[in-house]
This record gives sequence, structure tokens and C-alpha cells, in this order.
Amino acid sequence: MKTTNQKTMKTMKNFKLATIALLVAGMSLTSCKSDNESGGNEVNEGSTAKLVTEILQDKTTNATNFTTSSLESNLNLDFGFTFNYPVTLIYNNDSQTVISTSAQLLTVVESMTAAQYVKDIQFPFSVSTPTGRGLETINTDSDFSNLINQVDTDGDGEPNYTDTDDDGDGVADTDEDTNNDGDATNDDTDGDGTPDYQDTDDDNDGVATADEDIDGNGDATNDDTDGDGIPNYQDTDDDGDGVDTANEDYDQNGNPSDNDSDGDGTPDYLDTDSDNDGTDDGNDSDANGDGVDDADENGGGDTDGGGDTDGGGDTDGGGDTDGGGDTDGGGDTDGGGDTDGGRGK
Repeated sequence: MKTTNQKTMKTMKNFKLATIALLVAGMSLTSCKSDNESGGNEVNEGSTAKLVTEILQDKTTNATNFTTSSLESNLNLDFGFTFNYPVTLIYNNDSQTVISTSAQLLTVVESMTAAQYVKDIQFPFSVSTPTGRGLETINTDSDFSNLINQVDTDGDGEPNYTDTDDDGDGVADTDEDTNNDGDATNDDTDGDGTPDYQDTDDDNDGVATADEDIDGNGDATNDDTDGDGIPNYQDTDDDGDGVDTANEDYDQNGNPSDNDSDGDGTPDYLDTDSDNDGTDDGNDSDANGDGVDDADENGGGDTDGGGDTDGGGDTDGGGDTDGGGDTDGGGDTDGGGDTDGGRGK
């Protein structure tokens, strides 16, 4: 049988345990409440705005002349949007700045430091997208993240802003910065409006950039068939024979790679003597040896609308090549038989 003292000690022990339990519970509630209350002021280290501005800052650091145009191009091509200003950026110290122009955004990006940087953006805001959808409203960070992660030029599942080869052509984006100014958005070899790092046929010669890796080592930058210092994927005349690669597509199917006139295993656009007749293509009026003048095959034909398709000058089949009326070289230009300017025979 337990004594009164033992019962008292047990009661005090239970009271002590209960008190500790209440204190722990109270601390947990206080902690949860504090987390919830401070949520709006916490630095969101994983915010999409922070990610975008940091990537842009890296680009400004690496470029020799990063302009507002460069910034807009990078936003558009790498992230799939441009801001519909104004937007409000939030710094890590909770101060805010209203951005009304691309120039102001560039200033903010260039001036960020480890001590002061953009941590977030005020929602909602609107953007323009290059997909033809017009203005879109971004309401949450999740919306913002989804927006930039859907931009994937080569469809390899990796968004452009993390993809080192956006167009999947085998040439790294950094290597497509031909002018070496640190900004790949202003390099456009064929002038088609699409920068090389997102263009699958950089020189628009009909041969995909990936297929101009002739030695098959995965690097198209070291393939230069004619040794002119211009790699094939940027060279409009890969073999330097005087005939543009696009014009060596003799079957005109849009792919010069499948034309091999002499059957030697080297496609014509890489073969300086496509028909193997001993005359270089640049000096051969019928480079593929099919009996049809190359000028006619490549759309030369009648170039002035006069009817002459072979360069002889005869436009009506009558034999007159100089417009004088003489069709047989005898000198008679009017059919009267006079060849010397007299009154006839």
C-alpha cells in the first residue's frame, strides 16, 4: 500500500510532466505563428525573379557591350517573355524599386551585389510573349516559373536558360557568339532574324548545322572543307569551288547533301569536281555533268525576260542573236538580200 508521501510525490511528478508538455506545445505554436507571420518578409532565395536577374547579371558581366537591346533579346529568347512595364522589384532588404523601362532594369541588374540583390517581384505583373499569345498576367511565382521553363527551342526537355546548346545543332551557345562580344543574341550569319544559337541552319545553305560536322566528332566548329578559315556551318560555299552550297542541290529538294553527281561518295557541295570531268565546278558550266547548263538548273534561264535561256542572245528561235535581223550571218537584215547596204541584188 502506497503511503501518503508517495502519492504526493507522484502527483507532483505528473504535474511537472504536464507543465513541460504544455510549454513544449506552446513553443511549437509560437514557432508556427512566427513562421506564418514572417513569411511575407522572408527572403525567397528560390524566387524566379531572383533567378532571372542573376542570369542576366552573369550575361552583362561576360559581355563587352551588353545593351538594353541585348537585355530584351535575352529575356525574349532565353526566358520567353519581355516585361510589360512598369514592374516592381523587391530587394533582399525589402526595399522596392519600380522599373519603367529596359534601361532601368539593366541598371538594376548591373548594380546588384552580394549585399543587395533582387529577391522577388511584386505580383501580379504582365508580360509579352513571342508565341503570339499577346499579354499574359503572371499572378504567382509558380506562374513565373512555368513561363520560363516552357521555352525549349530544341525540344530536349531542358529550358533554354539552362541549355548550353539551345538549338541542339552540336555547336555550344557560347561558340555561336561569333563576334566574341559575350552576347550570342546579336550573331546571325544568314541574316534571317534568328540568332545562330537558335538557328538549326546558321548559314541557310540547305545543310543543317548539325550535319556540317563532317568528321563526326560532335563539334561542327572544326570542320572547314575548303580551309578558308570559315567553318562549313557558316560557309555558303563549303568546298570553295565557286558554286554556292545551296546551288549544288541539283535535284532541288532542299537538301544538297543527297547530290553526288559522280557517285564518288562525296556530295557535290563538298566536291570541287562534282562530275569528275577534270574541270573544277567553278569553271564548269555543267558541273554535275547532266547535259543541262547549271545556270538553267539553278534558275538562271531567262534572266531579263527577253526570252534568251542559254545566253546566246536569240529570244525567238529565229537565229538572230544581236537584234539586227540577220539570222544566217549573211548580213541581210530585212530579207531583201542586200548584205552590203546597197539597193539589193
